[in-house]
Amino acid sequence: MDTGQLVLIIVVAVVVIAAVIAAVVIGRRKKAEVNHRRAEELREKAQEEAIGAHQAKAQAAQAEANALQAEAEASRLRKDAERHSEKADEAHGRVEEHLRHADKLDPNASTDRSADDRRVSDRDRTDDRGPGNTDRVNDMHDSRDADRATASDRSHVAEGERLTRDRSRRDGSTREDDRNL
Repeated sequence: MDTGQLVLIIVVAVVVIAAVIAAVVIGRRKKAEVNHRRAEELREKAQEEAIGAHQAKAQAAQAEANALQAEAEASRLRKDAERHSEKADEAHGRVEEHLRHADKLDPNASTDRSADDRRVSDRDRTDDRGPGNTDRVNDMHDSRDADRATASDRSHVAEGERLTRDRSRRDGSTREDDRNL
């Protein structure tokens, strides 16, 4: 081998080594560029997920606020219901008081009560008389009960209308029935 061939082999070896080094460097740059693009995509995706997580957190906070508001509204409605129940109890008490007062003023009220007492004692006695008399006595009591229930219903309706008129006058509102009076 002569020197010319040796120089040629060394030059070819250097060129091959330079080509390999260049290929490695270019490959690393491409890989770094690909990794950089992939990293950017991951950052964008993470940003989108962060926005989604933030929105989900805001929705959760809104749902919590809505739940608290609903609880407050439910509490307010419970209190309103209790207040209305108390008013209804008071109105019922006034109705009962008016009925008791009417019973005191009405001379027939004591006979109605004695009729109730007689009805109970008649029923007790019908057991001793036998089944034939029981039907006749029960029919008589049923008609008295129906008359008494109808009269009681009328008095309750009249009392309810009076209370409604009183309440509407206090509120300043008028009902259609009141305008016709």
